[in-house]
Amino acid sequence: MFLATRAAVYGTHERRRWKGLADLHALADVEIEQLMSCRVVRVDETWQAEVVAAQLCEAHAAEDADRLAHLLCLLVRAEIADDAATRALESITLRVALRCEDTVPAVMASCVRLARLLACKLDDVNGLAHICEDACPVE
Repeated sequence: MFLATRAAVYGTHERRRWKGLADLHALADVEIEQLMSCRVVRVDETWQAEVVAAQLCEAHAAEDADRLAHLLCLLVRAEIADDAATRALESITLRVALRCEDTVPAVMASCVRLARLLACKLDDVNGLAHICEDACPVE
């Protein structure tokens, strides 16, 4: 319901895109609302990704789900330059994304879903396959 209200501000094409994203990644209306209202930032250099990764780690360690969700949304919406390495983001993103959303509070379950979306983006941008390759080399 909330998604429909917020999306009314956008054109039909935009509403379909947000709805498609929600359906594809099993996102709740609240996550789509967070993403829609989040500003788009640009990550031009590796050090920027490293700073945000440190902030993600701090928010996760403090169990600050609101801050964690905000940072995840920023990264999902971010424009990442081709030469900006995102490896620093991978471990914390996967640590959150691999949590069982059924066993955490609702606000943290939202972070889990957003982290899964970010993991897909990071895989698309720089590939995450090396994580498995580093952990379990194929002979």
